[in-house]
Amino acid sequence: MKISRTRIVWLLAIVAIIGLVWQIRRPDPAVVTEPVRRDIVELVVASGKLQAVRETQVGAESAGIVESLAVNEGAVVRQGDLLGRLTAGDAAPRLASARAALDVAGKNVRAEQAALDKARQELARFQLLAERKQVSTAELERAEADARVQAARTEAARARGREAAAEVDRVGPEFGRREVRAPFNGVITDRLVEPGTPVAAAQGWFRISEMAATEIEVETDENNLGKLKVGQPVIAFVPAYPDRPFRGTLTQVGPFVDSERGVVRLKITPQELPDFVLPNMTVDVSIEVQRANQALALPVSAVALQANPPFVLAVGEGGVLERRPVKVIGRNPDWVAVAEIPEGTAVVRQLMGMSPGRKIRPVTEPPAAEGGGPPKSVATR
Repeated sequence: MKISRTRIVWLLAIVAIIGLVWQIRRPDPAVVTEPVRRDIVELVVASGKLQAVRETQVGAESAGIVESLAVNEGAVVRQGDLLGRLTAGDAAPRLASARAALDVAGKNVRAEQAALDKARQELARFQLLAERKQVSTAELERAEADARVQAARTEAARARGREAAAEVDRVGPEFGRREVRAPFNGVITDRLVEPGTPVAAAQGWFRISEMAATEIEVETDENNLGKLKVGQPVIAFVPAYPDRPFRGTLTQVGPFVDSERGVVRLKITPQELPDFVLPNMTVDVSIEVQRANQALALPVSAVALQANPPFVLAVGEGGVLERRPVKVIGRNPDWVAVAEIPEGTAVVRQLMGMSPGRKIRPVTEPPAAEGGGPPKSVATR
């Protein structure tokens, strides 16, 4: 039977309309995923500087002019090492004169003491002879007088010796105060004077840091206070040596809070410092505030984190999306560790534009590798 051209056109039009209606009513495709097991570590990252717990300025106790400096910035010194000295002025000749006088006084004391010992021996001999009636009373009294005179001379010599020693004790420290010595083992971080500089008493010549005890001081957003606790582990990096991290521990949270900038100050104690570290170096730290080992995890885009409670959109019967509340037990920038959701549940990969009750055509996403690499840091400061 011959079909007319008009009928063929109508049939084609009907087929096209049916196809168009099917395309219009067909559910939109949506990528779905399932929870996978991963280690999820939440980190708070911050930057600060390494500083010595003990740092001080040192200088001479006396005023004067800097004669010489024995160390430069960056020098490692030990307690008692000479760092510099003032010009001696008249202290050196005064000290030399006082020491010479003390030496003479010492010789005089020894000479007078020898004479006193001899006079006492002579007196003892006369006393024995007087008992035997072999010397007169006048001779005995003369020996006694000689001993008394010599005792007085000896005491006078000792007094002069004490005066000379007192002068040495007075001038000696004054001479010693012209020297600057390291108060403890440390590193010279700053040299504040140069030879020839006039200085006042106790003016700082050097700044010295004790590297035996150090801390890292950083600031982070005060919104992180609820996550931070003393004792949390820390990984620290010096930007100049990114491949040589070192460990530390969070030892102080606050109490300083800058309300204008909205930051809180933290202190971290390094476990062991690398040999390249210097005082006041910039240090980046990652503080581990939460860890969920081998937890069920979903991409961040699949979880409505701002909702209360957080939820996902699970694919129900016929491709209809269902709101499923979940409990967040950890997160990092890419992944969220969740609980209270069965393993193998299909959820939409991207919540944007999706809502409960919507019908979708699921497109399965290849599952992410379990375990994953090292977790990324949360970029909160």
